[in-house]
Amino acid sequence: MIKLIVSDMDGTLLNENVDISDANLSAIKKAQQEGIHFAIATGRDFPMADLYLREYDFSCPLILSNGAQFYDEKGQNVYNRGLDKKYVRQMLEMINGNPALHVELVTTEGVYSDSKENRSDMLAYMLSDLNPDITFEEAKEKAGDRIDEMEIFFVDRLEDVVDDESSVILKLTVHTLEGTELLEPVKEKLYDSIPDLAITSSSAKNLEINHVDAQKGIAVSQLAKELGLNSSEVMTIGDNLNDVSMLEWADYSVAVENAAPEAKVAAKFQTSSNRDNGVAEAISRVLNKSIYEEQLQN
Repeated sequence: MIKLIVSDMDGTLLNENVDISDANLSAIKKAQQEGIHFAIATGRDFPMADLYLREYDFSCPLILSNGAQFYDEKGQNVYNRGLDKKYVRQMLEMINGNPALHVELVTTEGVYSDSKENRSDMLAYMLSDLNPDITFEEAKEKAGDRIDEMEIFFVDRLEDVVDDESSVILKLTVHTLEGTELLEPVKEKLYDSIPDLAITSSSAKNLEINHVDAQKGIAVSQLAKELGLNSSEVMTIGDNLNDVSMLEWADYSVAVENAAPEAKVAAKFQTSSNRDNGVAEAISRVLNKSIYEEQLQN
């Protein structure tokens, strides 16, 4: 019997307008009322994830920055799993020489970027990817409206952020608006040069770099253990490469229809797209007892 449901946010729980639909919200709250635990596992940091809990008036544990950080249902920070700053400096030296790449740091103190224009372009790409019926120019206009709402700190040098002893570097992200072929050599070079990394992505045009112990699958398994559950009592829902570890770990793993091929391969089941309330559909199967257990057993 499924007793814990864990969902990704962008591309999964959030629809093409980057909102939680009424159907998804209703399904989450009904599951919680039925005694089923619900948690979010996202690449976002705490402020960018928690704002949805506050806006939609519900609470749940948050697995953040791909598993580098965990906040409990009361909003208390339980742990941080950061990158060695020595290696972060090395990564910045390796990547910053390429003008086609944009780097951001996700820390315990917030998200840091050295270019508001590049951040706006990145957000526009995500919006145009989620909304294929709008142009990039239209997406960039929407991005301009949203970016001031985000808690992002713009600095001249990311190296100064690394030097701040009070912060933990939870994740380093690399983005490009040019060909995705630029990212694979970067990924290979990082793996060859720096130990203990987990490199995934949440879109076709980014890399998300964490410590090897900071993965969604590890974080979900730890949460399940704390709740006294095993993998046969957990359902995970996701859409991209940074979801693969939790999709592989849970017995009842579900990919939304719009998921990347790698996520679909890792998942045992499929649901509707994020545009069509795929999370609500998956949760409804659990609540209505027309659930995935029967399919897996057969």
